[in-house]
Amino acid sequence: MMNSMVNNKKDINALIEQQRSGFCLDQAFYNNDEIFKIDLERVLSRQWQFVDHESRMPNPGDYITYQFANESIIIVRDNNGELHAHFNVCRHRGSRICSEEQGNAKLLVCPYHAWVYELNGNLRGARQMPDDFNPDEYGLEPCRLEVIEGLVFININETDAADFQQLANNIRSFVMPHGLTKAKVAHTEKYTVNANWKLVIENFRECYHCSPSHPEYASVNAYVRIGDRELGGYIPVVDEWKAKVADSGREAGFKNFPYALQPHHAWRMPIKDGFKTATKDGSPAGPLMGDFKEYDCAETGVFFSALSYFYLNNDYATTFRITPISTNVTEVTINWLVDENAVEGTDYDVEHVKWLWDVTTIQDKQIVEENQIGVNSSRYIPGPYSKREYGTADFISWYLARLQGKQELRVVFRK
Repeated sequence: MMNSMVNNKKDINALIEQQRSGFCLDQAFYNNDEIFKIDLERVLSRQWQFVDHESRMPNPGDYITYQFANESIIIVRDNNGELHAHFNVCRHRGSRICSEEQGNAKLLVCPYHAWVYELNGNLRGARQMPDDFNPDEYGLEPCRLEVIEGLVFININETDAADFQQLANNIRSFVMPHGLTKAKVAHTEKYTVNANWKLVIENFRECYHCSPSHPEYASVNAYVRIGDRELGGYIPVVDEWKAKVADSGREAGFKNFPYALQPHHAWRMPIKDGFKTATKDGSPAGPLMGDFKEYDCAETGVFFSALSYFYLNNDYATTFRITPISTNVTEVTINWLVDENAVEGTDYDVEHVKWLWDVTTIQDKQIVEENQIGVNSSRYIPGPYSKREYGTADFISWYLARLQGKQELRVVFRK
């Protein structure tokens, strides 16, 4: 079924039914505007989405805004130090209140008619309104917000969303040792990828392409070459390392949490012999963070949702926020975090810290954009996934189920 033929929900439901298990999707899923709208409605708006690190808003009045589809969200710290998330929509005539991505404000004031809101969202003042006007009925619409270990998440949907506490409890033991509550953002980079969000995620969830496309990444992570030789060949290496670090009490190995509403998984495994951390030469990127008193030469990874990913080393952490902008435009935002007391130029060098994921993401941008160009061809025919693309195959299976409103458990990670 070609792109031009997919114009309504009946067409889309028929298209979903004809997808082959273990295969890439038909063309329309990657370039049809109607399907993109339904992706946002049925799948993505119901996910807990990582937005930023709370150090971005250290003081009362500090705020950031985040645009997700048609929704703009204000995340602001109030005078009591609490974070709030509000829909960036004035309750008068719907004007956007905050137009900047980041700032500080004692009050939130609509620039159109000067309605004034407290940082907690309550309406403080509205000029020349009728005598029976009740300001208590016109506070800003709240958006669901949660924080775990300094990582700020929102959910713009009020129903059919995963239980955040269940998600948090599952990953907390992996994340907590890294001390992200006492971290700061050392650098942020945004990459605009001219491709459908699913192509970005499909690429991110497999390492079938790592050796040919990411020589730098493969030079740091030993599992890449070993996995090329034998699927699952790195498991004995991880098991041996687990025995060595067992006395630390920290997580080691792999854990999958097949939660139908929002599958997630986490792992901690060694990188490469002789490398203390994931840098170009394995040398330290900055001061040790959290509970780490010495390097254990490993990395923690968390796939939190379809759009949120974290890679945590002993001395720095990397957060990924993937935001669908339009049918064929996706924004990838990366934060690099270091210890809150680290001094740039003395304790860390930004280029050294960001090297691995910057060069890898630039490569991924080119790969995925070329993928989109090929998918748009009249000769594109969906091909089968390899055994090493199990994560991508499971993601697509989950996506199709959620698109239909089904709650199917998926096995996201397999040894």
